[in-house]
Amino acid sequence: MLSNAVLKAIQERRSVFRFKPDAVDQEKIDAIIEAGRWAPSFVNSQPWSIIVVKDKETKRKLRELAITITGIGIEESPVTLVVAVETQKDPHHYVEDGAAATQNMALAAHSLGLSSFWVGVYDSSGARASSEEKTKALLNIPNNYRIISMLPIGVAAITYQKDRNPSSEFVHHDKFGAKS
Repeated sequence: MLSNAVLKAIQERRSVFRFKPDAVDQEKIDAIIEAGRWAPSFVNSQPWSIIVVKDKETKRKLRELAITITGIGIEESPVTLVVAVETQKDPHHYVEDGAAATQNMALAAHSLGLSSFWVGVYDSSGARASSEEKTKALLNIPNNYRIISMLPIGVAAITYQKDRNPSSEFVHHDKFGAKS
């Protein structure tokens, strides 16, 4: 199988929910954000805005709003990046655009010796009382934006390995169900 730095980073990156209290250099945060900036987006709309959250009280509130058992990582992380996308720039593809930016940043964090995990707060129903809406209010995010993810970043306090399903279980050739 072919191997290079990008493929290696993709294969080795894991979601890490617990972080050491070590600070993350601003240079690394900037590099991670730069990776998000270079994510693909539909017709190069680049609809994302990234909120860099370092304030302990704000991270504590984000943890409370995240409907996940891994929320403690938000509070422990030295920095949490919140990816919001402007829906009017591309009303049909903003979710994919924000997801691509999030993935780029997660891979960049890993390549810089840091860890992260994807916290999903996007509510496809757009409900007013959702975690997404409460998070938008907390961070002063305008109504024409949607939050795609929160990405806590830091030095891993724990590491582990997980396997993936073999490609033979999900790859089809020419038509769904056609195995090679």
